[in-house]
Amino acid sequence: MNRLQTYYEQLQLPLKSLFFGSLLVAIGTIIPNPYVNSVLKLDSPILLSISRVLLMSGGIILAYFPLYVFIKLLSHEKNEPNIVVTGIISYLAFLVSMLLLSPTTSPTATYISALVIKLGDKQYMLYRTGIFGLIAIYLFVKNIYRKTSEKRHISNVSFADRETVKMVFAIVGSSVIGMLFAFGWPYFMEMMYSIMEFISQDVNNPMSLFAYGALERLMALANLDVILHQEFWLNTLGGTWMNLAGQSFVGDVNIWAGQLKETVNVFGAGRFTSAYYVMNIFAVPAYLIAISTTISNKRARNRNIGLLIAAILVSMVGGTLLPIEILMLLTSPTLYFFHLFATSFIYAILSGFSVALGFSFFGNLLSATPGNIIDLMGISYNTVLVSKVFILLLVGIIVFLVYFSFTRLYFNKLALDVLSITNKQQRIEDFTEGLGGVSNIETVSSTLTRIHVELRDREDLNIAALHRQGVTRIVETRQGFVLSIGSPAYMIQKAINKNMKTYRAIHDVEEVEENEG
Repeated sequence: MNRLQTYYEQLQLPLKSLFFGSLLVAIGTIIPNPYVNSVLKLDSPILLSISRVLLMSGGIILAYFPLYVFIKLLSHEKNEPNIVVTGIISYLAFLVSMLLLSPTTSPTATYISALVIKLGDKQYMLYRTGIFGLIAIYLFVKNIYRKTSEKRHISNVSFADRETVKMVFAIVGSSVIGMLFAFGWPYFMEMMYSIMEFISQDVNNPMSLFAYGALERLMALANLDVILHQEFWLNTLGGTWMNLAGQSFVGDVNIWAGQLKETVNVFGAGRFTSAYYVMNIFAVPAYLIAISTTISNKRARNRNIGLLIAAILVSMVGGTLLPIEILMLLTSPTLYFFHLFATSFIYAILSGFSVALGFSFFGNLLSATPGNIIDLMGISYNTVLVSKVFILLLVGIIVFLVYFSFTRLYFNKLALDVLSITNKQQRIEDFTEGLGGVSNIETVSSTLTRIHVELRDREDLNIAALHRQGVTRIVETRQGFVLSIGSPAYMIQKAINKNMKTYRAIHDVEEVEENEG
């Protein structure tokens, strides 16, 4: 947990950039949305150009977020000013090595379409490796710098200083890793396609959709969901359909658009995107509202009201699943796994009720916004689909209550040593002692992962003891101290406030008894 909290502290800016990318996509999808244009007529050339710029910019931010994280994590390595440059060059060496050695026989979706190079009659294609390639290079470069820093004799040769040796080792090693990926990645892709083909064989089975939901969210976290979406949304794994004119439609998204245009009874099309409506419009807002109720620090709560409203609106209009999932994973892994199961279960439930609703797709997978409230409002006017919308809304309301309740339960009861009540009480006592005892605490409050405390005597703060209790960072402010501890922050401050009330009540009684005596 402490390591995740450290990563959360380091990745504040990348997470904000990810949310900003989602915001750009949300705004960009409003302009060309057919349901919006049926009322407001925003499809002028200038506005459509603005929309394309917003969608492309937001899509790029979302697609290259892992690279930003890679650079940010390397920049936090202490006393290593050149590690970021070395890391970037090493990753490029990894990509070049993969590009030259990767086979070109895998499905097209597994390759980066923008990096297809032809030299004579030879074609080179680069696999999508998502976060796995970046993680491999990050760990390798980090290890190289640590190992070479420990060896003082490594740069005795006059023409090769220590920094040069580190860079050479990192580049050569990254090239070797690229070779290993080039030979091993096709087998991994083959395994993934076996799973996807197994799911596609019986798409009317709710358990197949359960598996699809879990696979999709895991691949989204790995930045490989484009492969899944390409095959199910746009290719044959998502099904085929032919209209009365003999025109064929391939892929779940294309079939939905074709059947909606033909005004026929849509059955099954949209099954791979319908859960997004529940997640974006109900689940994510419930989670955000629930965590906002755990912010006991009034100044922080008032400051974040606007951000909360913006996050909920962006979720409803464009979707913020990935930023929220990363936030869950870094601050409360238990909630992330609950969310992973819940998402899969929602896919299965909607499939069981034959609820399948697609979305307005504008041709770019990176900036696609399935499950937005604008599409849902437009679809609800379709008499053929109104019953499905009604069932989806009922499921959504239940999901909202479940997400809100479980999130509140987690931060109230489960965030700190859920399996040991004794250990929980001892940790709170030790934490209180690290602050100088109950008598030394003036006020204590919390935000999502931090405890804000004002002390009567700042000299009584025991930094070493607090670090042993899981505090990863201590910042002194004019009001007091801000302690980064992760998701137990709310439980700890709540328990300390309760102990403070008891202590002050006893103290007041003793004073009264002394005065009477």
